[in-house]
Amino acid sequence: MKKFLQNQLPAIIWIAIIFWLSSIHRIPNVRIPMADKIAHLSFYGVLCGLVYRAFFVQEKFPNLRQCALCTAWLFTILYGITDEIHQLFVWGRTSDILDVTADAVGGLVFVILFILYQRRKSRKAVPVAPGASV
Repeated sequence: MKKFLQNQLPAIIWIAIIFWLSSIHRIPNVRIPMADKIAHLSFYGVLCGLVYRAFFVQEKFPNLRQCALCTAWLFTILYGITDEIHQLFVWGRTSDILDVTADAVGGLVFVILFILYQRRKSRKAVPVAPGASV
């Protein structure tokens, strides 16, 4: 239960937050250019990270763990699509393919940053043989 609370529950809560925000019929206007797309990119980047962690630490489906990063990104895109479909039924909201694109890019930003982090971490972990020049 502790593993669920630490790893799967944050992703579920984040999904619920996104759903709740999508259900609000009026979002305040912000005067920052492309604020909507930046918000989508940010929220779905975080979602991808949380879903990755949820998929990676679970032990029931070993194949899911092996491809957790790609599956998390795919999940992020699919959830973005369902979010836009959901907004079709919310009064005062519209659906936008550019929002789905921002969602996918947000997930992709997480994937790229994670891969770069892993590469940097693995380079630091490589032991240097005694007497070898660096």
